Amino acid sequence: MPITVDEAWIPGPDGHSHVRQVYRGGETIGRVHLWQEDEEGDLTREWFTAERMKGALYEPIEGVHPTFDEALDRIVLYSLAQ
Repeated sequence: MPITVDEAWIPGPDGHSHVRQVYRGGETIGRVHLWQEDEEGDLTREWFTAERMKGALYEPIEGVHPTFDEALDRIVLYSLAQ
């Protein structure tokens, strides 16, 4: 079954991040959070975290990821292990 993600980032439930839902065959399997922090000058640091869907709740997957694709891979790996 193909893995798909929302096209747009939406504000996260925590008020500090943005999220994209991750689906396999139309079923939600997790979400990726985008975190951003302004640094000196005009630089913005960003990183990603992943959560998998466990029952009706999201469960954080340990680790911080430098790219969206790495966080997405973690969700896919955890969903295959279930």
